Amino acid sequence: MLQMKRFGTLALVAALSFALVACGKSRTVKISASEVERSKTPAKLPAEIEKLWKNRHNEADLRQALVSLEQFANENPQFSDVKVLLCRGNYLMGDGHLWLKLTGDADADAAVKAESIKFYDAAVGWCEAALALNPKFRDKVVKDGIEVEKALDTLGPEDIDALYWRYASLGKWSRLSGFTTLLANRSKFTAMINRVKELEKDMGKEYFYAATLRYDAASNALSPTGDKKLADKYFEEAIKRHPNYFAVRVLYAESRLKGDEAKFKSQLDYVIKGNPKSLPELEPDQIVEQRKAKKLLEDI
Repeated sequence: MLQMKRFGTLALVAALSFALVACGKSRTVKISASEVERSKTPAKLPAEIEKLWKNRHNEADLRQALVSLEQFANENPQFSDVKVLLCRGNYLMGDGHLWLKLTGDADADAAVKAESIKFYDAAVGWCEAALALNPKFRDKVVKDGIEVEKALDTLGPEDIDALYWRYASLGKWSRLSGFTTLLANRSKFTAMINRVKELEKDMGKEYFYAATLRYDAASNALSPTGDKKLADKYFEEAIKRHPNYFAVRVLYAESRLKGDEAKFKSQLDYVIKGNPKSLPELEPDQIVEQRKAKKLLEDI
């Protein structure tokens, strides 16, 4: 009798989980059937766009950069690197500039979150456009109608930027769209990160400041069923590998350390007092992370 009750409970949980997933918000994959050949060399952007991009820590400059980059990308669709910049730029608008405008008041934040969702969706779309420059991937998704996550085996090291930032953007989009959407897309996150890990092995080096290790840390930290001690271990390891990559310290503090004031302040103080030029290629992003660290400390 006890076993039957247990089976009934498990069946109910499974049914509820299925219902939640079925109710999740969905988005349309926007991959063109146009067979554009990917350029073997990076784009040479106009000087005014380069300047705007380097000043992306300023919201107005980033907004204009996105407009200009989009126009350039539409006129020069062969450049995967430009599409990735658009993905990263739209992500930064949501995760950086708009995040800084959140107040904690549900009504006041609603418009900010709605705008963030649009930027994250745009980010995902541009990463998909970059992936579509891989002809094997495009054929599977467009011609064969296979979903993106089942065509990841066609991707190579040259696709890792678009693949990772698609995951990061889809994750943020899903979280803001609601728990059911996040749950519905969980397997997609896993598939993308697992492919990134495989590509890391193929390349013989880690990707983007221990990106996959940060994923393992964050997924355990943010999941209700995640291993919190393991999350802490992964965060500490990521920080050890790249102590001046500010984003991991901010994420660690925000997701795991709010109950430990000393550690919380220690990580954020390190970011605030750090030199954003320690990673020259990410200086604007580092400046945004410093602003986020200040906001988290002010909101204690």
